Amino acid sequence: MSRTCPDCKNIYDDEVLHCPEDGLNLSNLEKTDELIGRTIGSYQVIKSLGKGGMGAVYLGEHPVIGSKVAIKFLHPQYATDEKIVDRFFNEARAVNVIGHDNILKILDLNVTADRRHYFVMEYLQGHALQNLLRQNVAMPLAVAGPVLLQICEALQAAHDHGIVHRDLKPDNVYLITHKGRKNFVKVVDFGIAKLTDQAGASTGKTLVGMVMGTPAYMSPEQGGGKTSEIDGRSDIYSLGVMMFQLATGRLPFPGSSFGEVLLGHLQTPPPLPRELIPEIPAQYQAVILKCLEKKQDDRYQSMREVEEAILDCLQAQGLSAELPFEDQTDELTPVVDPGALGSPSNPGPRTPGRSTSPRAGPGGGVRSPSNPGRSSPGNQQSNPGRPQSSPTRLLSSPGKPNPLSGRSVPGAQTTVFAKAPGKAPLIIGGAALGLVFLGVGGYLVKSATDNAREVSQRADRAVAEANKAAAARKDEAAQAVADQPVFVSVVSDPLDTQVEATWKGDGHASGKTPLEVQVPVGAKVRLDFLKPGYIAYSTELIADRAQTVTARLLPNAGTATNSTDADARGSRRKRSKRERAPTSNDGLIDLNDALK
Repeated sequence: MSRTCPDCKNIYDDEVLHCPEDGLNLSNLEKTDELIGRTIGSYQVIKSLGKGGMGAVYLGEHPVIGSKVAIKFLHPQYATDEKIVDRFFNEARAVNVIGHDNILKILDLNVTADRRHYFVMEYLQGHALQNLLRQNVAMPLAVAGPVLLQICEALQAAHDHGIVHRDLKPDNVYLITHKGRKNFVKVVDFGIAKLTDQAGASTGKTLVGMVMGTPAYMSPEQGGGKTSEIDGRSDIYSLGVMMFQLATGRLPFPGSSFGEVLLGHLQTPPPLPRELIPEIPAQYQAVILKCLEKKQDDRYQSMREVEEAILDCLQAQGLSAELPFEDQTDELTPVVDPGALGSPSNPGPRTPGRSTSPRAGPGGGVRSPSNPGRSSPGNQQSNPGRPQSSPTRLLSSPGKPNPLSGRSVPGAQTTVFAKAPGKAPLIIGGAALGLVFLGVGGYLVKSATDNAREVSQRADRAVAEANKAAAARKDEAAQAVADQPVFVSVVSDPLDTQVEATWKGDGHASGKTPLEVQVPVGAKVRLDFLKPGYIAYSTELIADRAQTVTARLLPNAGTATNSTDADARGSRRKRSKRERAPTSNDGLIDLNDALK
C-alpha cells in the first residue's frame, strides 16, 4: 500500500504520514493497494490482514479448490537492499529448518516479476494470546499451563536447530483448534530470529549494538544491544515476562517510554507475583522469577528445563496438562465485546406499538363472551308466550331496510342489535352509544399512532445529532493526534552517551542515553552520539511515527577521541543510505505496540 504526495509526486509507503520533502500531511489521502486481486503463485490475493515495519500480510485463496493461505510481502522500498531481503527470507529459512507442529508452517517463497518478495504461510483461524489478556486480570495456572508447555516445546525445537526467536510475546503466540482440542499453540513471526551455526556463532547480519525485539518482553542482553550474547536463554527471559503477565495481569516492568522499560529490564528486580496475586502457587512463582534473572547463567539453561518445571507445578496442584475439548469453556475463550451487541436501551425497530384499547371486531361491534346466567343481546332465545322477549335481529346486510326505521344500514360499518317493537328508544340509544365507542376508539388509535410517529421522529433526530457529534469528536481526535509531537527513544551501548538531536527550525534537544526526545511530526532529525574514548556516530531519521534509534559506539583504538572530532562525524555522514538502511529501519520499534 502506498501514498503519493500531491505536491512533489513522490510515492511513500503507507507508514509515512507526512511527506519528508514538503511536510504535507498524507494521512487523509486515498490509498491504493495494487496487490488486491493479483494472482501470486497459485493464489489470488483477497484482502489485507495487517502490516508491520518490514512487510504486510494478505489473505490468499486458491481460485479452484478454495483453500486459504496467508501471503507476506516485503515492503517494496526494501527490495534493493540485500541485507533486509535476506532478513525477510530468514523467517522462511528458520521455520523450514525447525519443522515443528507448534510453529507456523511456511509453504513457499519467491519474487514476482515486479520485484515483490513474498512467502506463503498457512492461514491460521484462531486468535493471538494477546487478544485474550485483560489488564489486572490473572489467568489461572490450570488454563495457562498447557499453553506454556507447548511454547516451551516449540522453542526447544528451534533452539535445537540453533535458532533463537528474539521476539517472543503474546502477539506472536496464536491459539487455534486442532483435532477437537482448543488452545493449540502456533508460534509465529521468526522474522528477526537469530540463526547460529553448530558452534553457536551467529550466521545472521544483525548490526552490532542494534536492539531487536519488543521492549516490554526483551531480555537484558537484547535491551543492552549485546547481540553476540543472545542465545536460547534470551527467549527464556521473554517467556518469563509472558508467564508473569499471565499470572498477574500486568507486565513486570511497565513504563510510558522505551527508556523506562529498558532500565527495568537492565537494573530493577521484578515484583513478587504472589504480592500481587496471593493465589499464585509458591512453586510457580519460583519458576517465573528464575526465568527473569538478569544474568543468563542464573536462568534455566534450556526450554526443556522450563517445561519440566511448569509440568511439576501442574502435577503438584493436581492440574492436567491436557488441552480442553472444543466444546469446553475456559478463561482463554475470547470475550465478546459488549460494544458489538445491541444496547439495552435500544427500543428496537421504530414501528408504532399496539394500542392497549379494545380492538373493534369485524363490522365495528365490540364482542363480549356469553354469560350463561344472564341473557344478553345476541344470545336470547324466542319465547312465544312473551312477545316482549322476541329474538333480536342482526341488521348487518348492506342495503336491506330496517323494519323499525325503514332506513338502510351499512353492514361493513355498524352492527345494530334490534329488539322487538316497543323498544325503539333503547335500540337507538344503544346504536348511538356504539358509535360513540367507535369514535373514541378511533381517536385513541389515531392518537397512539401520532404519538408513535412523533417518538420515531424524535429518535431519528436524536440519532442524527449523535452521529453528527460523534463525527465532530472523531475529527477533533484526528486533529489532536496530528498536532501531537512524535516521541523518539534513543539508546546506546555504552549507556550514558551524550546525544545531540537537531531538526529544521532551530529545533534542538540533548541528553544522555537512554533518553526520549519530542520532535515535530514529519521532521527530519539528526542524532549525534558523542562519548570520550569512543568514535563519534551520527544518523538521521524522519519522525513520521514513534520510533527507537540505537547505536553502539566503537572504542577508539588510538588516542582518546575528541567528542567534537569533525573527521569522525564526517566519515559517518558519508556512508551511503543503503548502508544505513538496516539501522534506520530495522532498529525502529513501534512503542504503541511494544508497550501495550
